[in-house]
Amino acid sequence: MSRRGSAESAGQVDAVSAAMERLGADFGDSTALQHHRQIHARLQLEILDVREEVARIKGELRRDAGPARMGHIQKQIGHLMTQINAIREKAAEAEAIVKAITSDIQRLDIAKRNLTRTMQTIERWSMLKNAHQQLRALIPTKRYKDMASALAAVVQLLDPLRPLTTVVEVAAVFKAAEADRKVVQEKVNVEMEAFFRNDPNHPPDLRVVAESCLVVDVLGADYKMHIIERYIQLQLAEYRRIFRSTDEAGQLDNVPRRYAWFRRVLKHHDEEHAALFPASWEVTRLLVAGFAEQTRVDLANVLGKQVPQVGVLLDALQATLDFEGVLARRFNKPFEDITVGGLNSLGAPTTKWTISSIFDSHFGIYVDAQDRAIADMLSQYRGAKSRTSMDGTLNETDAAAAIILPSSTELFYVYGQTLEQCAKYTRGEPLLKLAKVFGKWLKVYCDDVLLVGLKKPEGHLVRRSLEGRGPQLQETKNACMVLNTAEYCLNTSLQLEDRLKDKVKDELKDSISFQDERDAFTGAMSQCVTTILRELEQSCEPAFAAILKTPWRDLENVSGRSAYVVDLVGSIKEVAECVRSRIESKKYIRNFADKAVGLVIARFTQAVVKSRPLKKIGAEQILLDVQAVKACLLDLPEPHPENATNSYVKYVTKSTGQLETMLKVILAPDDPPEGFVQNYCLLIGDRSFTNFQKILDIKGTARSDQQKLLDIFLSVTSTNDDLADTSFLTALDMDPGAENSAKLQSPATSHVSGLFSPTGSGPPTGVLPALLRAEPYSPDGRADTPKTFGDFRRLVQFATRREGYMS
Repeated sequence: MSRRGSAESAGQVDAVSAAMERLGADFGDSTALQHHRQIHARLQLEILDVREEVARIKGELRRDAGPARMGHIQKQIGHLMTQINAIREKAAEAEAIVKAITSDIQRLDIAKRNLTRTMQTIERWSMLKNAHQQLRALIPTKRYKDMASALAAVVQLLDPLRPLTTVVEVAAVFKAAEADRKVVQEKVNVEMEAFFRNDPNHPPDLRVVAESCLVVDVLGADYKMHIIERYIQLQLAEYRRIFRSTDEAGQLDNVPRRYAWFRRVLKHHDEEHAALFPASWEVTRLLVAGFAEQTRVDLANVLGKQVPQVGVLLDALQATLDFEGVLARRFNKPFEDITVGGLNSLGAPTTKWTISSIFDSHFGIYVDAQDRAIADMLSQYRGAKSRTSMDGTLNETDAAAAIILPSSTELFYVYGQTLEQCAKYTRGEPLLKLAKVFGKWLKVYCDDVLLVGLKKPEGHLVRRSLEGRGPQLQETKNACMVLNTAEYCLNTSLQLEDRLKDKVKDELKDSISFQDERDAFTGAMSQCVTTILRELEQSCEPAFAAILKTPWRDLENVSGRSAYVVDLVGSIKEVAECVRSRIESKKYIRNFADKAVGLVIARFTQAVVKSRPLKKIGAEQILLDVQAVKACLLDLPEPHPENATNSYVKYVTKSTGQLETMLKVILAPDDPPEGFVQNYCLLIGDRSFTNFQKILDIKGTARSDQQKLLDIFLSVTSTNDDLADTSFLTALDMDPGAENSAKLQSPATSHVSGLFSPTGSGPPTGVLPALLRAEPYSPDGRADTPKTFGDFRRLVQFATRREGYMS
């Protein structure tokens, strides 16, 4: 025990020694006491590190230490804690020593600050008395420049000494200084009044006035604003008297005189008075703002009492804009920044404004005038005059193939001139109103000029004969020119919309759109294509009529192309050449070609069906004719087939291929009947009784032979699951009567008036056009029950006969 006790005593001595050495290292001299807080903080961090190390060691001991080792460790921990407590005690002692030492230093610092402030106060007090004495000495004189300096010094020194006004002597000086300031203000007021009065017998000394302004600058912002307001009011007094809104000089036609008068005043101010005022006062700018404010009020009164003429309004507005532009360049800032703070709100931030903005609410008369001007310009082209002007344009420029109507370029030229003129005056609501006027007349131009121009005049007939008399292309030319014009209007209206958005204020841009008008022009282009297709159909009508007159069942041999094909191809080429040479955009030429293919093939198929029976030679002749028509159709977009696009070639091939397939089935021999049925299944690929019956009817197969062929057809198709239930023959109309023919001639119900797609894509492939409607027929040629029931009845008949054969 004694050995352990001696060891512990030795450890404590070592700890104390180490602590003293540490204190000696940290506080080596008196200057180290200034850093006692940092040293204390570092010791605290070391204590935390020791505690963390102890905790870590305890954790390790709990995991793998035995009871004996734990006891030894606990003793070591106790020893460490003793050392920590010793360090803490020494740190507390050191902190107390530091506080004792630094308390004296802190008291010295406070005494030093108080002494410094006292010395500054005494110095200011001495300076105040000297400045006040100088000011009093200068008051009887007119040395306003020195007086301004002395007064500025007094004013500057009063504020720091204001807390000492409880001292009698200081309060007396404050009272005397305030009295002297009032005396100085009265003297300056006398000088400024003499300047404002401008008595010719006693002209003011401008040097004294300039120095007085320096004193005014010291006397405070309120008095300075009073002087500026007084000066501006005197400069504009005559303006208010001459240009009252109730007098003739104040009317709108005399607006340029207002600005001329003020330019003279401003010139006199620049030459005589501008240098008198300090630059910080901005007297020149405030003079302009005061004039602008008064002028704006006067013009608002004038415009509110009468509706001016457009010319007078524009002249007044132009003079105002010129005036604002000159001043904006002089001050190198927008005019709305010049007018910030006028006579009623000097120095205060206000809403920015200009003189010209007062015209915005009255600019509607200009927009109305432009509305009437556009109406007058279009009156010579609208309604019945549209067709006359269109025909006249074609007659005058037919050799050059007129592209668009001159009236459209004239309209947009007027739009452009009107927009530029209006944009010079305003960027606000009037431009939005003008945009609505533009949109209104674009719609009127589309309806009353372009669409009306497509209508045929009364008594107009398009005749075509097989004797070589070509189609009359006047309507086609008109439609091409209207289409080009509509496309030009569509594209130019988009550019016009962009220009309007560039001119108008940002918050109004979303309100401007010509989308409805562009939709109207797109619809007009659709009607143009419909008109061209109608003219193509009428020009080909004699050739289709010749097909019906040809005795196909009596033909004995195939003799090259038929006579009607030459006429049909010639009519198609003539219309196509007119379209290619007159339509500007290739995508609409392709659109015409796509629809023309559907039209020609539909009418050709209709004529073939109505010409039944065909027999083999007739079908071979028509198949040869179809090849010639196909070659012609391939040339529609371009005059050379090799230039046609693959998609167009596929479309033409698909459209003519269905008719060719039907003809190939028809010209196949009936004998053997099984071969004929197999040929049908191979080429047509359906199991429909009705469709097979249509082939037999067109082929002219005798009724006695049809029943046998139908039985074989049912036997073959009933066991062939690869056949479809329908084919392109399902839509084939076997008896397009007079009613249907009339519908084909009407542009409102014809297949040529389908959906208009400017992309150039053709009609859906895989089916014939809407002409080929399904209508089931019985073997005797009369209209039968619906297709499904007819096929079921034939199946029952076939089953009954088969049972009879087997019995």
